[in-house]
Amino acid sequence: MFFFKQGFNEKIVYAVALVVALGVVFIYSEQKEKSVPSMAEQSVPVATTEVEKSEIAALEKNTEDKISQCLANIQGVGKAEVLVTYTSGIKRVYAYDKSVITKTSKQTDKDGGISEVEEITETSQLVIAGNSAPVVIAEQRPEIAGVLIIAQGAGDPKIKEQISLAVRTLLNIEPTKVSVVPMADE
Repeated sequence: MFFFKQGFNEKIVYAVALVVALGVVFIYSEQKEKSVPSMAEQSVPVATTEVEKSEIAALEKNTEDKISQCLANIQGVGKAEVLVTYTSGIKRVYAYDKSVITKTSKQTDKDGGISEVEEITETSQLVIAGNSAPVVIAEQRPEIAGVLIIAQGAGDPKIKEQISLAVRTLLNIEPTKVSVVPMADE
């Protein structure tokens, strides 16, 4: 029979081995592409420093002061003290200088079979500004963990609800993150 000739069997074995090898390479490269996010989407974890802590403290203080001023203007509310806490620090997305090098090579074996190999090399470097700080593309304010309001007049349920609604509207947060309590001297 023609199918069992020695030369034909070797070609089939080589072809099957080549197809299996290419399939494994293709599957591996697909998984690698899915698991590695784009460098522009990654945020670089930077150690928490005193500067970052003071940034958060300044943001908290600024937010607290603005809310206190707004609440003091609501009818029925006297003095108000506000405490705002955040779940994390400010999230930043940094700029990267990215380069992609693609090399393609074709090889022909002794039986005339052609194999093509493509090698892709990606490199990326964090872009640093003149002051040795990374270039920031985007900045996202931290999520608010909770707000505590201690206010004169909060003993009245209507005033308490107005305060809660005002804070939820200003900060765009859920009701469960806002606590309004009356001030001690009431």
